[in-house]
Formats: sequence, structure tokens, C-alpha cells
Amino acid sequence: MSQDDKYKEIIKREMAKLTKPVKLKVFTSQRTEADGSKIRACMDCGQFMSLLRIYEENSNGMLTIEELSIDNNPEFAKRYDIQRVPTILFVNDDGKELIRYLAAPQGGEIQPFIQSLFTFAGAPNYYEATIKQNLDRIQPSIIKVMITETCPYCPTVVATASQFALASEGKIRTVIIDIMANPDIGQYYDASGVPYTVINDKKTLVGMVGANEILRALIGGNIKVQY
Repeated sequence: MSQDDKYKEIIKREMAKLTKPVKLKVFTSQRTEADGSKIRACMDCGQFMSLLRIYEENSNGMLTIEELSIDNNPEFAKRYDIQRVPTILFVNDDGKELIRYLAAPQGGEIQPFIQSLFTFAGAPNYYEATIKQNLDRIQPSIIKVMITETCPYCPTVVATASQFALASEGKIRTVIIDIMANPDIGQYYDASGVPYTVINDKKTLVGMVGANEILRALIGGNIKVQY
């Protein structure tokens, strides 16, 4: 069995456990070349959507992938500030973006993505109590986690940051960025290694970091974290 087949089996096995409905928005484009706009050409949208359909088709009808072409839905693209395609959005019932994926949920990133799906659908969130206890001390924040598909430590940081966002009900947004697919972002933030976590474009956490470090960076300073 090839590595790709092994990953497909993991997706099929885990998605079969989903028992509550959940919907994701995925922005794509039919363009094949740049036209002067900020949206880059989407050369891999077809392959990306094929991957997401594996998740959807093995979820017992619980996962719905809503594909939105930026060409046909410019208002949606503007509303959510879609600058790149493909982009996956976890958007709650209030229309607030919680998690943005500028990365394909494959390889090591399968498990944190599935964990986010299940939590988004209503499964328990390990960090919910901690985030809610500290939420009034956290300003509206964006956590950017830069990764590569082959990074062994990235999934853990992605999982933590994603669970933080899901627990915050929109006050914290998490953006997962594959810097191999988006090299200009990695260069902009001088991400010399991964995982590379940037909080509110100010605080940088390099390498493997835990929940406490991320939470302290969100709160600011060396304030004692409440549990």
C-alpha cells in the first residue's frame, strides 16, 4: 500500500466516526493565470478539492464541503478577504471565521484537521474551559501557524492553535499556512524553520511550542494563566 493510500485509509476510518453535521467553505478559482488581481492563479484547486471530497464522501453525509468560486462569488470573497486560493474556512453560525487553511489537510496534517472538524461539529474541546476563563484578557487575535507537510512537530501546534480558535467563538482566529505552497508568506515573516507561530503580527514563537506559551503570548507579558 502506498503512502497516499495509507493516508486515504486514515481519512476514511476517522471520518466514519463523525456523527454530527458540519460544513466548511472552500474558495477556489477557475482562472489559470494571473490577471492583475491579488488572487493568485489556482493551479492545484482540482487536486485540492479531490482531497476534500475524500473527507466528505466518507463522513456518512455529515460533512458538507461548500465550494465557492471567487470568480462567481466576488461578494463572498470580499467579505472573507480571500486573497489566495484554495482557501478553507471554518465559519460559525454567526458568520465569524474561526480557522483558515492555506494548506492541504494531508500527511501529518490529517489528524489535526479531523480533530478540528469534530470539535467544530460539537465534540469536546480540551482547551475550552481555559480559553473561556481567560477570554476577557485576550484581545481579538490572529494566530498564524506556518508549516510544511513533512514537519513532524507542526501538527501538534496546529491542533492547539485550532482548538484555541474554536473555543474562543471568534475572538481568536487561527490561520494555517503551508509555506512551501505560499513561499512569499514565509519570506515575509522570515520563517527560517517550522513550526513558526506569529501572534497578531507581533509575537513570534519558533519551533515546538505548547498551549501555555501560546496562551501567554495571547494574553501578553508573563501574566499567570488561569485554569
